[in-house]
Amino acid sequence: MHFSILIHDEPDSAALRDEHRTAHLDYLKGFDDQTLFAGPFTSDDEGADLGSFRLIDFPDRAAAEQHIADEPYVIGGVQKRWQIHRWRGSVPHTWRDCPRTEGNIQALFHGVDHPASMATRTELRDAHEAYLDDHGGQVMARGPLLNDEGSESVGSIWLLDVPDLDAGRALLEGDPFYKSGIYKDVLFHRWRFGRVFDRFKV
Repeated sequence: MHFSILIHDEPDSAALRDEHRTAHLDYLKGFDDQTLFAGPFTSDDEGADLGSFRLIDFPDRAAAEQHIADEPYVIGGVQKRWQIHRWRGSVPHTWRDCPRTEGNIQALFHGVDHPASMATRTELRDAHEAYLDDHGGQVMARGPLLNDEGSESVGSIWLLDVPDLDAGRALLEGDPFYKSGIYKDVLFHRWRFGRVFDRFKV
């Protein structure tokens, strides 16, 4: 099953991140076959890394939690806060074959719903899917965050390939789910492919 893992860097941890980067990259290489996408989310100018995001395949939540526990950035104190959700992809792309346009940047949207939002999701799902289908060339990955049982959607993930952050925000703000106010917690940041997972030409 697929998991979304969002991990936040601690404040003022850039030097620690540099210290543990080689071990972190070596660690991620061991999960190459399981990884759909992985990389850091950053400040708008890409001058500072703010955390890590990955979509990855594990047999269960315990394996996903162990993956975080063994992460060199976590062991080294760079990262101490994270969110794990089951995730169901709505498009088949991975870092190996996703749509990308030369000169574009990438962006991450991670939204967690208000409680009891499933009825709104059901009502707006067709319009939401049609909207994202119309912008498919800008969407590298998307799909709902799920509860632990996988029975109910509790949020959304998008990874975007866009000309700039304003274009990404405009795309997000036009989405029927977003316009409905379904999301309680919203994270939208510039994102980039991790060094281990950026091996093809755009």
